[in-house]
Amino acid sequence: MLRPTDGVLGPVAAVALAASLSGCGNSSTPQPNVKPVAPFGLSRSGLRTLAAKVGQPIYWAGPKKGYLYELTRTANGNVFVRYLPPGAKVGTRKPYLTIATYPYPDALHRLRNVSHGREVGLPGGGIALVDQNYPKSVHLAYPRVGYEVEVFDPLPAHSRQVAVSGDVRPVS
Repeated sequence: MLRPTDGVLGPVAAVALAASLSGCGNSSTPQPNVKPVAPFGLSRSGLRTLAAKVGQPIYWAGPKKGYLYELTRTANGNVFVRYLPPGAKVGTRKPYLTIATYPYPDALHRLRNVSHGREVGLPGGGIALVDQNYPKSVHLAYPRVGYEVEVFDPLPAHSRQVAVSGDVRPVS
């Protein structure tokens, strides 16, 4: 696992990290068993630089002034972007808004099959589904995207608000 010493990467370090993250798939063919990456912090520009290089979408909810973006990737290709407010340390156990991107072929069709009428339409033909057993999480899927997105927040109302806001999209 990679672990930067200072906990925060700018755009130059993000390019170097992207080289180790590349090969993790693309939006039509997710690739499991990739190199996991321990939590590390990125600036907004570092996150954008990294996202442009890794070969898979990384979803987020847009920029938040003063926040640090903590990125983690698991061996199966799941990527988590956690919004750390000023003063929060990378790796803290305290829960914050987190946007997860999961490789999931045919995500829209598969999510729709479990929705049982609880789905909410999203711009671009996507859907949002609140996890009834865990309302802090809302799952999203879009047409022709081989990834499912999860919006987690400690406050269920906030996770739903973020999920349907139209702000959740790939970092660009």
